Amino acid sequence: MDMHELFSRLGGIRPVRGRVFDPMPELEILSIENYLGCNLPEAYRTFLALFGATTLVGTSPDNPFVEFFSLTPLPVHISTNGNGLFDAFYGRPVDEQDAYGLSVRMRFYVGRMPNSIIPIGDDGGAGQICLAIKGREVGRIFYWDQKNEPLSEEDYLEDFGEPRPASAIFQNIYLVAMSFEDFLQHLEPGKPV
Repeated sequence: MDMHELFSRLGGIRPVRGRVFDPMPELEILSIENYLGCNLPEAYRTFLALFGATTLVGTSPDNPFVEFFSLTPLPVHISTNGNGLFDAFYGRPVDEQDAYGLSVRMRFYVGRMPNSIIPIGDDGGAGQICLAIKGREVGRIFYWDQKNEPLSEEDYLEDFGEPRPASAIFQNIYLVAMSFEDFLQHLEPGKPV
């Protein structure tokens, strides 16, 4: 798959900050893999090493939107046409608070998401594009819906008087694509608003 060709049909790709791409160095990718205790899929590693934190341009200034098709239907509050919006991929952080830093976002969502997925991008709102890094779904891409985020273990215990079931943390997750490459193929120019 030629990523440059794919991105050109979406109006191009650009860094989220400035005019120059900030690729993630191999040592930083290895550090993330060491932290996670697993290897990232090769296509995603390549993307990080080539581009880093990026957004897609869209077809025109009047239509900067990019959408993705989801294998599992998304809730109506996210999408009325079955597509979700895509905003940006995370990459190398510029500081410890960087909203587009992959490691920053991973730490932010610890305990809120299953430990089998990590956030790799967002929809510009309350949703996260996630990569499965463990289990039988490794490599798949999911949408994590913050509006339907499950109660924390403490709140669940307080509200229901029993521990939160393990399955509850998966209640707001939807399968989008079978791989990172597949997700890139699911991206399409958005419709003007």
